[in-house]
Amino acid sequence: MTKPQFFAMFIMMIITSVVVSGATVFGAAWYFKNSPSSELSDSPFSFLTDKSSSYQGPSFHPLEKLVLSVKGKKQTHFVMLEMAVETSRPDRIEKIDNYMPVVRNAVLKLFSQKTYDDLHGADKIEKLQAEVKQTVLDAFARTDVVRDIDDILLTKYVVQ
Repeated sequence: MTKPQFFAMFIMMIITSVVVSGATVFGAAWYFKNSPSSELSDSPFSFLTDKSSSYQGPSFHPLEKLVLSVKGKKQTHFVMLEMAVETSRPDRIEKIDNYMPVVRNAVLKLFSQKTYDDLHGADKIEKLQAEVKQTVLDAFARTDVVRDIDDILLTKYVVQ
């Protein structure tokens, strides 16, 4: 091998090495930029993550207030309920208010079987919340909204 051939081969090896190294760096940067940010949060490449797409937590959509009557021993009592739907996809439940008549009907049926003694007392709220949650989820069962509901919360509960 002559000296000019050796010099040409050396230059070609340097060019090839630069191209492969550059492709590796840009490929890794592209991969980390397009991968979920949770993988990068503790890595040295955390500067590549998109800060604007951070987790925003659940969203709460209030439902209409419900005022119902329940039987007591001597008189009729009234119950006021305010509920909220917890979701991680608020854009998908924008039309949930259209289903409020279905929710009202289901909760009315639930409370028609209740008496004042069933609803009054601190230890009753947990059981009632579970029943209301299941009733509302059952009301939405035939809709496509149900898959976007994470939880049903009682936000206000008054028995008078």
